[in-house]
Order: sequence, then structure tokens, then C-alpha cells
Amino acid sequence: MIAFASLSSWAVTLPAIFSDNMVLEQNSVVTIWGWGKTREPIAVVASWNASDTIRAVADTNAKWSVQLHTPAGSHDSYTIDIIGYNSLSIHNVGIGEVVLCSGQSNMEWTVNAGFRGRQEVMKNIYRPDVRMFNVDYRTAEVVSHDVTGKWEVANTQTIGNFSAIGYLMACKLSEVLNVVVGVVNSSWGGTPIEVWTNPTAYEFCDYLRTANETLPKNIWGPQKPGSAYNAMIAPLEGFKFSCIAWYQGEANVDNQYAYTDMMFSWANSMRELFGANLPIVYAQIGAYHYNSGNGVAIRERQRRALDIPNTAMVVIGELSDTVNIHPAYKMEAAERFANAVLNTVYGKKEYKYAAPLFKKMDVVKNKAYITFDNAEGLCTSDGKAPDWFEVAGADGKYVPASAKILKDGRVELSAKGVATPVNVRYAWSDTAMPNLRNAAGVQASSFITADDF
Repeated sequence: MIAFASLSSWAVTLPAIFSDNMVLEQNSVVTIWGWGKTREPIAVVASWNASDTIRAVADTNAKWSVQLHTPAGSHDSYTIDIIGYNSLSIHNVGIGEVVLCSGQSNMEWTVNAGFRGRQEVMKNIYRPDVRMFNVDYRTAEVVSHDVTGKWEVANTQTIGNFSAIGYLMACKLSEVLNVVVGVVNSSWGGTPIEVWTNPTAYEFCDYLRTANETLPKNIWGPQKPGSAYNAMIAPLEGFKFSCIAWYQGEANVDNQYAYTDMMFSWANSMRELFGANLPIVYAQIGAYHYNSGNGVAIRERQRRALDIPNTAMVVIGELSDTVNIHPAYKMEAAERFANAVLNTVYGKKEYKYAAPLFKKMDVVKNKAYITFDNAEGLCTSDGKAPDWFEVAGADGKYVPASAKILKDGRVELSAKGVATPVNVRYAWSDTAMPNLRNAAGVQASSFITADDF
């Protein structure tokens, strides 16, 4: 009996991410892990394949893991049994799709915090097809072993403190894909991108480290590279996600010059944990009066981060509020995120999300011709000529340009006093709300052709 008690005190345990109401990726090989006494034998049985027992043994670090093959997604409920010196069961397991949401306050912004259309959203909520996991605030100097949080089924009582964008995006994904959708939200308002990145990227790069050190003191959260990554992201390593939804950038306006490089480091950090080619869908921050002129520069750095493979950018310019850093159009932003995921991750091209994006500039005599990607049905929202275009000649001075949309979808620009255009910039203001759109109604992204901005 004494020996048995000793063994039981070291019995099998699981990280928080494996618990009742969880969701696992469909048609995948997923990893389940936990801890136990060294050399403790572990058996795992999933109810979708009850005849197959997967076995493991806890190693010298007291950790074990197994791999399970998941079936096609559905709305069915499953159970996973884990048997070691004790027995555990995970109930109401869903099989479908799982999205990791991360960023700062606009991703964290909860249903209870309010948004346009919230009253309608809150009516008679019971969504067993949507499961939510909130990662609690934590920081750590080194990688933690676990996060704090729990899975919950979406209903009137549970969605209030969850990400509005995360919840609303999951609802649409579930409806279109006809499977259970899980959302893991690991966000923290006011945090810069550095805290969500593997700190080694900053330890070995003077350029990035110096950029981080230039940030003014933050009263809302950590600034040290890796501090949230270590505690709120890295402990989830090995969990299977279909994609990452990222909404961040407002906290980096003061070191915007390094943001594209920071996004490359951040994306590499995520893919080291969750898969080398994991799709990333991210938002370009909206128009807001930053008092610095750096808001539009961040947007441009985000546009240029599309060079990161397998990424998509959600432009929310017309959903912005220049006097509120937290736009009230969370339903519309979530819809655009969902459309981007459906289009780029699941190949459902009928769901449009993409903004007109600068592709190239051609110069003929005194005119510049701008070609956009995603320019189908290029038009203006007010029926007037395109606004917010500026042209610079060899002297580098930008002046307002006359613009018109040509039949081939290009925009023709000319400006008095500019004999030969050298560079063009568009909507180059923190608070610009330009009128150029495509047929999907998405506002064109701001841009500048010069590299020295």
C-alpha cells in the first residue's frame, strides 16, 4: 500500500489545453502529451477508434506523448481515456478545426467590452459547434511547461470574456465548414510584437534589440522580448492548429522602422512551434490619430510583410475610427478574418477579403501608372475621382496628384510641377480614409513606393 501511494502521487496529469470540451484538428495526426512518474506506462484510447490503444512510457523528464489519427470533422462528441497509475477522461471532445488567435487589444477585445451589433449577437446563444480557450495573462523568463485556461462551449454565459473577433470568426467558420471550430485566444492589450516572439531573435540581433529598447515605457503590459511567448505561446508547442489569426501593431508605432523584420522573426517563432508552413492571417491596423505620423508607416511595414510565405493580410481601413484605437466594427472585422481564412486556408475563393494592394508603378513621360493586385471592379466609394494620391519628382517633395481609374484597372496619376514621377504614395496619413475600393468593397491599402520613409 505504501508503494502504491508513492506511485499514485506521481500519477499521470495533462496540460490545460487537453480538457473537456476541447477541439482537435480533423484528418490529422495530433499529439497528446502529459506528465507522470518516470517509467510510468501510459495507455490512450480515443472513442472514435476504441479498438486501438496507443501506448507510451513517461521518460526521465516525467513527460510522455502519443500521436492520434483523427477522423473527418463533424458535430459528434468523443471521449479520450488516459490510463496510467490513475485514469483520466477528456469528455465532449470535438473534431474539426482549431485557430490560434493572438495579438493586442483589438484581438483581445471581448464580447462584453461592446461593439456595433453586440445586442443582436447576444440573443439566445448556444453554440456547441464553437469552443473557446482563453490563455490567462502570464510572463516568464524561460519557457513554461503549461498555460492557465480552460475550454468552454460558447453560450450566453461563456462568451462575454472571450475575444469578439475570435468568437465571431469561429461562428462563420463552423457554419461554412460544417464542423466544430475551436479558438485559442492568447492576446494581451497594449503589448508590442517583441513579447510574442522567441527571445533568441533579439538576443542575437543588435538591430532588433535596439529597436525594442527605443519603445517608451508601457503601462499596459510587458515589453521584454519573449516574455509572453515563453508563458502564453511556447507551452502550446506541438498542439495542432489550422492557422493563426494575428491582430497587432498599434504598440509598435514608436519603432515602426523595424516592424517588417520583427514580423519575420515572429512568424518564424510561431512556425517553429506549430509547423513550418502554418498559414498566418493578420490584420493591417486601422486609421487612428497617433500624433506621430507612424501609424501609416506601420501599415506599410505590415503590407511589406506579405513577403512572408503563406500569409494573408486583412485590410480594415473602412472599418476604422480615427478617434478610437478600438474600432466598433468587430463583427465586420471578424467576417473579413473568416473570409480570409476560408479563402486562403481552405481554398474557398468565393469568400472575398483581399484589398487592392500596390503591385507596380510604370512611368510614361509625366504620368505614373499604378497597378494593383486584387483590383477587380476597382472603383471609388463616392463616385468621385480617387483621392489621397501624391507624386514626387527627383526633389523628393510629394504633391497631390490627379487620379483616374483606367479601363484596364490601373490608376493614372499626374501632378502639376512634376515632369517625371519618381515615387508615389497613397493614403499616407495616420487618419486617411480614402475612397478607392474593389468590387468586394474593401478599401485599398495605403502604400509608398520609396524605401526611405
